[in-house]
Amino acid sequence: MPKQPLGEHLRRYYTDKKPSAQCLDRLAALAESTQTAESSSPETPPAALPATKTRHATPVYLAVAASLLLVLLGSGVFLLQKNDGTDPSWLVAKEIAVNHNKHLAIEFPTGDYHELDRLMDKLDFSSVISKRLAPGEYRLLGGRYCSIQGQLALQLKLQDRAGNLYTLYQAPLNKILTGIRQGEQLIDGLRITLWREAGLLLGLASSPTRAPEEDKAGDE
Repeated sequence: MPKQPLGEHLRRYYTDKKPSAQCLDRLAALAESTQTAESSSPETPPAALPATKTRHATPVYLAVAASLLLVLLGSGVFLLQKNDGTDPSWLVAKEIAVNHNKHLAIEFPTGDYHELDRLMDKLDFSSVISKRLAPGEYRLLGGRYCSIQGQLALQLKLQDRAGNLYTLYQAPLNKILTGIRQGEQLIDGLRITLWREAGLLLGLASSPTRAPEEDKAGDE
């Protein structure tokens, strides 16, 4: 029975384990280098090999593969779960970052939150003046409609005293948004901060070197 290359054994075995394509390529490369090293060392003549050598070859390969897998895990070859497009918190933060970078024009220019609620009558919730933002530090420029995970939401344009622009997203909590983890993530060069307040999910997109006041964060 012809001996199958170790690289092929690894691909067949770990494909069922659902690793990334990058991981499979690294496993195969390491396997080939392992085989090359073994082939350069003296071998026992075929006649002296025990009859069970062939039958136990595959478990040996898998043992080597397991060792290689531990090396790859330790070097971070596998992608983090939050970056593979399945983690809701990462998806929401990514959506906010993409919307912020579009630099869309304000649809309803106003510096008054109550006036904005009156103008944006398609929303089934009222905007929140967040306790997380330092009073007097951020000026409302206006708002526009947007969506967060397919749900109609509010996008506010804010400006601080230094002239830096921010976008603040507000959306009612539903089954998906209620489970979003609060905290910060750096995505596309932006600091995305998610938190819950007054029955809404809030998400702020800002520069990674600048963050709003956090000592008055609300979680209601």
